[in-house]
Amino acid sequence: MSDVEIVEDQEFESGDIKPDVPARVISTVLGCMGFFTALLVGLFAGNPGLVIVPRAILAMLICAVVGRILGTVGEICVREFLTKYKADRPMPELPNELKRLYKAREDDRQLRDKMKRAA
Repeated sequence: MSDVEIVEDQEFESGDIKPDVPARVISTVLGCMGFFTALLVGLFAGNPGLVIVPRAILAMLICAVVGRILGTVGEICVREFLTKYKADRPMPELPNELKRLYKAREDDRQLRDKMKRAA
């Protein structure tokens, strides 16, 4: 039988989470898709390469900016929802028996550490 450890919900510090990672990912993906789409459309239209590539780069830049805006807005919406969700559903207090078990486990861990250092 394996030991099961209950991990409490931790509050993250502002430095733990990179705030703009989803926005950057969405921006990058939309930029690449805009570039790829512009290349394909230009090739199917029969345009020369000197016309296709600058248009594809322009499409990539525009799509990257739009993706950054959409990613930021989406991230703000998710954070607001999660904040409201957590505020509406607070963590219940632990039962006394569970608190006693946590304390006993911590005391046991400290005793084992003390014995290991003494050995």
